Amino acid sequence: MASIKDLGKGKYRVFICNGFKANGKVNRTSKVITAKSIKDAEKQAKALEVDFTRGHQVQLAHAPTFNDLVEKWREIKKPDMEYKTQERYEGFLNGFMLPYFGNKKVSTIRALDIEAYLNTLKKDGVRLDGKKGGYSEKTIRHHFMFIQTLLNLAVKWDMVEYNPCVKVDTPKVHKKNPGYYEEPEIGRLLECLEDEYIRAVNETGGKENSFSFDNLTSRQCTDIFNAYMRKTYILVALVSACRRGELIGLKVENINFDNNCVLISQTGHYTVENGLYFVDYLKNGSPSKNIDMPVTVMEQLKEYIQIRKAFIDLMDWEDRGYLFISLKTGKVTTAGGPMMPDVISQWFTKFLERNNLPKITLHEVRHTSISYLINKGVDVKMVADRAGHQNTRTTEEVYSHIYAKTRRATADIYNDLFTGKEIKGE
Repeated sequence: MASIKDLGKGKYRVFICNGFKANGKVNRTSKVITAKSIKDAEKQAKALEVDFTRGHQVQLAHAPTFNDLVEKWREIKKPDMEYKTQERYEGFLNGFMLPYFGNKKVSTIRALDIEAYLNTLKKDGVRLDGKKGGYSEKTIRHHFMFIQTLLNLAVKWDMVEYNPCVKVDTPKVHKKNPGYYEEPEIGRLLECLEDEYIRAVNETGGKENSFSFDNLTSRQCTDIFNAYMRKTYILVALVSACRRGELIGLKVENINFDNNCVLISQTGHYTVENGLYFVDYLKNGSPSKNIDMPVTVMEQLKEYIQIRKAFIDLMDWEDRGYLFISLKTGKVTTAGGPMMPDVISQWFTKFLERNNLPKITLHEVRHTSISYLINKGVDVKMVADRAGHQNTRTTEEVYSHIYAKTRRATADIYNDLFTGKEIKGE
């Protein structure tokens, strides 16, 4: 719509408005014209309005869509990302973002559109995995951060002038303390692991303290070895605080029996598109880390490695050197090759259920390991180093609930000065 202001002496300023820009401001322009009369000015203003509106519509018709933005991201940015990150973002795009924003002009995406999108992720039945309820706060935050990244790129690539995400509050993630076992539960866990191994031996008619595979079928040998390997995996995870990917990538050659330590130099990951793959750096970006191990665990590792070799030779498999191995050949696995990450995780969940142990995830065995050290009063720098954290702040933030308990216990020590006995705080 055009409006006119008389400037005098036959001069008029014409103001024209047509919709809104990507930043939410009115799309407007103005021009000073010369006219013989107000009617002449109105006639010129109408012609200017038609030209301006037509030009704006042509501009919108050729404006890039969200689909265009995603294709540009796939071409320029995606190749430099880790496969696991690529898979996560493609899941966001194909499952949700492209169906929701796909053909929408990037310049027309508003803060309200983004808010509405995030709200759909909270609804029951939206999950692609079939689980009840909506997505977690953490997942919704990841969606928002990715949209924000894409629209920042749109600004950088001159597709739009403004990122509407600046008007959207970053979704909050309420902190949840990680699950972990206290010392009595750790003891129970180790007992159940040993019992399950003994049960596997007894079911085959073997001897508990003998690792001979003589007179056993290949299936019986596999069952015994599998139980021993799982027990060893959890034991190593418990005393090393290693992540699952770090143990999947651990090789026999990285076990140093002279110095009682293990070298973590690669991590294993799995994606549907790329299968099982390894990267030669750790989560914190470090190329490797040495972890000192207790002698008792190193002795069991030495025994396990001997049994592992005997089992691989018996099955006539190629030994690819990985400490924890796959026991079958499939579409993405090779018998004797590295263990698939989900195999050990799924077994651990069922193992806890069978033995009526408190539910924790496999990753929370790592939390159990770190929490145990904190409760034993180990210096935070040593804990952070063993955990592979870049600094002590990360350790203190993630395990703040554990440090709160140790601070209370530290304060209570002073009670002995006045009462002669310990008084426990509530």
